[in-house]
Amino acid sequence: MTALLRTSALLFLALAAGAAARAQQAEPVPVARPVPDDAVAQGEATLPAEAAEAGHPAEVGGSWAGWAKLTNDWPGVVCRYEPAGDEPSVFVELSPAPAGGLHGSVAIDLLAAPGSPCPPLRKRYSIAEVRMAPGAASFTDSGGNEWTLAARREGSVLQGTLAWQQGGADEPLAEGFVTPNGLRPLTRLGGEVRLVRTDGPSAAEAAAPAADDAPPVVKSVGVGQHAGNLVKVLGANAVGLGLLYGVNKAGKGSSESGSLTCSPRVCIVGAPNQPCFCEGNVVSGASCGSTTGGVPIGGACDGTTNPCQASLSCNSNVCEDRFGRCPY
Repeated sequence: MTALLRTSALLFLALAAGAAARAQQAEPVPVARPVPDDAVAQGEATLPAEAAEAGHPAEVGGSWAGWAKLTNDWPGVVCRYEPAGDEPSVFVELSPAPAGGLHGSVAIDLLAAPGSPCPPLRKRYSIAEVRMAPGAASFTDSGGNEWTLAARREGSVLQGTLAWQQGGADEPLAEGFVTPNGLRPLTRLGGEVRLVRTDGPSAAEAAAPAADDAPPVVKSVGVGQHAGNLVKVLGANAVGLGLLYGVNKAGKGSSESGSLTCSPRVCIVGAPNQPCFCEGNVVSGASCGSTTGGVPIGGACDGTTNPCQASLSCNSNVCEDRFGRCPY
């Protein structure tokens, strides 16, 4: 009897030991694995280098020139604008803003499609702020047009779209333009834009578009060609400047004080050793906008709400005298 009890006890212990072993195999104890100290650094290193650098103000700040294919879509009047040749027709200047980031100005000079009754497109806008993103930049100009641009060719080319946004400025397509049936279309632009940097060492190489870029070719422009462009721009804007001067003399759009002693002259500074692109040489008789007497020399200007004092010129958002970057 004693031998039987001993055998049963040993059998019970064996069964209990086997069950415990199986339980340990079914639920293994997790073992903590060491994390390398440079794991975060390795993860960051996998990001493209251009993603860390693109979008910095230095990447898009500077002088740009190129072409645009635009359509002004107004009920009953659709006007199409395309470059007539390979000379630049769009100029953008982006410079550091006093509060940080970038601001600047835009100049557009395009002829209407051949045979069209539409007027030439001559626009000058200011840029209050540039929004940055990796490999891209966007801004809304003072005319209510939103520019959405992507950087290409290592940042030497900006290409994208322009589109007027609801709530933007209501300005005529061209001062005094009326269709035969009496319509006065407002500016409602949309289309594509391609700009190349004109103030960098790689400007000449970037000027020739890649195989997948839309034509026309944008070439580097010499001093003589720039001078020709300047004559065309000034000639086309002479009438508009005369109208602006007449409106100001009549007292329309004057400042709260009623003074018309500020300068309407706005220029986009050209590339080094190249001429400026200016709205004539009138430097007095304009409204002082939101200022009491205009922005002094060296101050930040936009030519509209913050114009320069009389006898000064707003050169790429900085007030300068006749000895500045855009002499007159």
